[in-house]
Amino acid sequence: GSVIVEIDETLPDFKRLLGMHKWSEILVEPKEEARSASKVFYCTWNSDRDVQKNGWKRIDVVDRWFKSKA
Repeated sequence: GSVIVEIDETLPDFKRLLGMHKWSEILVEPKEEARSASKVFYCTWNSDRDVQKNGWKRIDVVDRWFKSKA
């Protein structure tokens, strides 16, 4: 499947989010997902409404899904 992620334009160096991300390196408890990876590409839709009009559903991310960098 595919996911569209909305990033605040004020985030410094947001381009470092682009590329491949191994789930085993970022999820807290990656059971069967341990071998999976995500590939992040830049999206050209300009608004949340444009995304919804093209059939996408919004699901907000929860911080506890991810490992802390601390």
